[in-house]
Amino acid sequence: MSGKPFFSVIIPSLNEEKYLPTLLSSLSKQTYRDFELIVVDGKSDDKTILVFNKYKNLMPHAFLYTSEKRNVSYQRNLGGQKAKGKYLIFLDADVDVGQTFLEELHIAAIKQKFQLATTWVVPDSKRPIDQMMMLLANLGTEIAKGVNKPFVGGYNTIVRKDVFLRLKGFREEIRIGEDQDFAIRAKEKNISFEILKEPHLTFSLRRFRARGTLNIVRKLAQVEIHHLTRGPITSELFDYPMGGHVHKVKSKRQINLAKFNTYIHGIKKLERKLTHLLLE
Repeated sequence: MSGKPFFSVIIPSLNEEKYLPTLLSSLSKQTYRDFELIVVDGKSDDKTILVFNKYKNLMPHAFLYTSEKRNVSYQRNLGGQKAKGKYLIFLDADVDVGQTFLEELHIAAIKQKFQLATTWVVPDSKRPIDQMMMLLANLGTEIAKGVNKPFVGGYNTIVRKDVFLRLKGFREEIRIGEDQDFAIRAKEKNISFEILKEPHLTFSLRRFRARGTLNIVRKLAQVEIHHLTRGPITSELFDYPMGGHVHKVKSKRQINLAKFNTYIHGIKKLERKLTHLLLE
């Protein structure tokens, strides 16, 4: 590569042959082409590398690095060190983006000159409960910024490379919540943070489907309480493994849709109210 790209898209991977093709296909079709793709793989046991090889020639520039550690922060940091772009975009292997995602981010970066950013998210399904969860996630991100406790998901982080280096990347000793720690450290150094309502990123709820929504929500609440009361989590609080192989969906119990109908109606009403408030 002769010149430096505007964006470096960095994806840590581990056994992601099922989900990675969707994201790589979307990246290969981006209307904005001044970017490089960096996949940092943790020695996958499946066909993840073959998936990368299938799509690499459809990108402006694409690189694969092998990580000696299966650690999402270590893999992100390795990708960030190798990256040549002005802005680094950290995505997880199971998310998805629209074809104008990079173009819209480029316009926002030029106009707003942000140092650190994330975007609103939408779910990977049409289920009302999933729509509601993502609406609440967007609201939570806005509230967290408003109370000076910013949150930026590692699955959707846009940061200038000089800022990334200044922060020394993600803390590799943190077991879960390394992305929140990254955002808080950025705030402490007066690094500007923007939440972009457009473009949207499609968030994967595969962990919720595999482990149970209430179970995952409960664990995330534990993480937040730990952050607020005791700081970053550097010991094993609970099992939260990385990798596509850990998300096999459990068999589901039958739901009485007739009894569930009233609940869904209430969710839709609340969704409309929250959307109105957030867009004002």
